[in-house]
Amino acid sequence: MNIAKTLCTAAVLLCTTWALAQAPASTSGQSAAVPANQTAKKGPQPKTQAEYEAFKTAASQTDAAKAEASATDFAQKFPNSELRPLLFQQSMGLYQAANNSDKALEMARATLKYDPHNPVALLTAADMLAERTHESDLDRDDRLAEATANARNALQYSGDLPQPANMTPEQFAGALAQLRGTAHEIIATVAFKKLDYFTAIKEYNAAIAEEKENADAVVWLRLSVAHDKSDDYVAALVAAKKAIAASEPNSQIRQLAEQEKSRLEKLSATPAPPVSK
Repeated sequence: MNIAKTLCTAAVLLCTTWALAQAPASTSGQSAAVPANQTAKKGPQPKTQAEYEAFKTAASQTDAAKAEASATDFAQKFPNSELRPLLFQQSMGLYQAANNSDKALEMARATLKYDPHNPVALLTAADMLAERTHESDLDRDDRLAEATANARNALQYSGDLPQPANMTPEQFAGALAQLRGTAHEIIATVAFKKLDYFTAIKEYNAAIAEEKENADAVVWLRLSVAHDKSDDYVAALVAAKKAIAASEPNSQIRQLAEQEKSRLEKLSATPAPPVSK
């Protein structure tokens, strides 16, 4: 599943662009006016022109390390600003794009320090923890518990995200569906690692229900393996075929899905052993 791409895109489109559009009404400290299509929810707003200009400068950084430094500097200069989490979120997305998972997790936690209910940061932290926690880690249980809690909180607070002015309602609804689907994927992955295949199957199916035709091949493959581990070879075979259909030719996922399909077909064709009396 391309969680990193989903979250990086959401981090930019769902939040940072909102704040960049919110120039304060004056330098007297008045809040910016809410656009006509945002009557129900308000995003974070600059309080003064100086804060807004400093935010624009910091948000213009495209290098992850420089964006982090700018976010830290902005947070020190404007300790009461509502825009602080957006800058750390932006650096989080840039670190994700650079495949620096450790720093992405660090920036996700920095974002959550200022905005504990931020769905994008919650999902990023959950993803980093779920995917990068290993059996041999001494803090494995704590990391997996944090991942599940973050993913469930992201589901709870996904509806609080304001719609950016540069997204149509349809685009915004699609982005939210992807976010919710990602949260279910993460919960499923944690359950799979804990050998809780019943929960894994339930959550992978929930992710597919959210993402529909956009469901990633990896989700189908992991669902197949979860059914396989549960001895439901028929359902596993169906999911394996879906994984093949959703994957790119000659990709590693396609190869793994084809191997799983071949294995399941052999198992399905094997007569069940006689029941001993």
